[in-house]
Amino acid sequence: MKSRLTKFLALLMAAAVVFSLAGCGKNTTTTTTAAGETTTAAGETTTAAGETTTAAGETTTAAGETTTAAVTTAAGETTTAGEVTTIPVNVTMPKTNAQILAAYTAVMNKAKTDKPAFKKYEYQELPDGAQYRNISGGSAVIDPLLSLVNSNFLTTESKAQANPGVYAKGGDMNAFPVKNATKGCLLTDVSAIKSASCVKLSDGNYKLTITLNNEQNPAHYRTGSTAPSKTGSIFVPLDKGDVDPQLSSGIVKAVVSKAQYSMEYYNCMVTLVYNPINQRVISVDQILYNKLTMSGTVLLFLKASGWTVLIMHYNIFDVAY
Repeated sequence: MKSRLTKFLALLMAAAVVFSLAGCGKNTTTTTTAAGETTTAAGETTTAAGETTTAAGETTTAAGETTTAAVTTAAGETTTAGEVTTIPVNVTMPKTNAQILAAYTAVMNKAKTDKPAFKKYEYQELPDGAQYRNISGGSAVIDPLLSLVNSNFLTTESKAQANPGVYAKGGDMNAFPVKNATKGCLLTDVSAIKSASCVKLSDGNYKLTITLNNEQNPAHYRTGSTAPSKTGSIFVPLDKGDVDPQLSSGIVKAVVSKAQYSMEYYNCMVTLVYNPINQRVISVDQILYNKLTMSGTVLLFLKASGWTVLIMHYNIFDVAY
């Protein structure tokens, strides 16, 4: 009985964190309209006037006329009615951590201002393995229980990809990193960077990667405040402000006393693919590793402790300016 309750505590502590993720991990297909426009899943937009615009940029009016919008290529070339114009811009690839952070900040901040259309999905993992979990008292029971938590309260990658959020051009950009902030990057301290790199892809776009140093209990950005942590200046980490209410209410409060926990974020990495000529985002991928260390007392006398790793993914794609 003692062994079961000890393992149950670890589940409760993990579940408390997971419960707070239940809402933010689910993706709702969002369509923003203006002037009576309706956007379909196929990318076609029908205006109140009866015009239909396809994903390829062709517009058919109610009278049956068809026009084709200008198309901008990844290399910054614009084609309109057979004309090709190359923008004569000299681009220097960022190399140092400071240059890469500056490039990332400029591109992400520009996206916040330009307000392009984009799609986004989020998913989470509670992976198995000794490198991801160590529960005091054995794992014969806790591992299957955490697997149930994983399958019932977290969004899987396949489900997230099947139902991404869709955000129309000109929206408020609150869902675009940094979430709820007016800027796409709030980090100014280069020393917070563990590693950074930038490579040129075969299509001419740049792929920029930044990994931050470990940070204990970072807070994420909240509307109207400044960046509260290094991790929160780029990412949206789950923080104590999200978890504490879960530990002070419901079944956790009734069963667990002296609950203590900490969250160490490590190897948090963002990969940005962008056009270096026009400074436009192609895609943004973020991954956060959160080591949750937990301890407490069950029914006033049974002590237990352990840790598990929660991995969070944020993916932005199909960005259209």
